[in-house]
Amino acid sequence: MSGRKPYKQQLSRTCWFMTSARYKTYMLHEISSIFVTIYTIILIVGLFRLGESREAWEGWLAAVTSPIGIIFHLVAFAFFLIHTTSWFKAVPQATRIMRGEEVLPGNILVGAHYGVFAIVSLFFIVLAAVG
Repeated sequence: MSGRKPYKQQLSRTCWFMTSARYKTYMLHEISSIFVTIYTIILIVGLFRLGESREAWEGWLAAVTSPIGIIFHLVAFAFFLIHTTSWFKAVPQATRIMRGEEVLPGNILVGAHYGVFAIVSLFFIVLAAVG
């Protein structure tokens, strides 16, 4: 036997996910969930402010429509799209729908999710424009 040590790849403890595109996508999905959580908390706080008083509601509304609030909304929207599309890509692995003896193809499932997403989004856009 030779006295050589076997090659062992050195991975950083803080940037291990930068070694693979799959890891980067995974971490992007995980980071997007933080923005989804923060945005959900902001909406819940808005509901509580709506129930408190008119002044509390107007204060919350002024905060979310401020320039910093608008920038946060745009960043959160981008992360919402990342989070949604990564979940839609996982649908074929998580859901198996049988059609007779064969499994429904994954691209049909993903396409159906995008179709429903588009219809619901359009509904809320029209609802917001009317109100």
